[in-house]
Amino acid sequence: IARPRNAFIIFRCDYSKRNARGPGAIGGKRGLPAVDKTMSKRAGDAWKLLSKAQRNHYKQLADQEKKEHALAHPGYRYRPKKR
Repeated sequence: IARPRNAFIIFRCDYSKRNARGPGAIGGKRGLPAVDKTMSKRAGDAWKLLSKAQRNHYKQLADQEKKEHALAHPGYRYRPKKR
């Protein structure tokens, strides 16, 4: 079972959708937009520039996703596999 996304991961998904190159760009597969290698770096820089109110919006989305995850998977506890 995958863990619920945190506020930054939700922001990064939105950021990459808004800033991805078009479907005709080099690197795009099957008509999907290409995501370049610096997308996470740029998303991190953009996250740092967000106001507190904007961050709180993503925090609320993350909290909602966490609640939905808890309802869908009662008793779930993250247990990383030992290597």
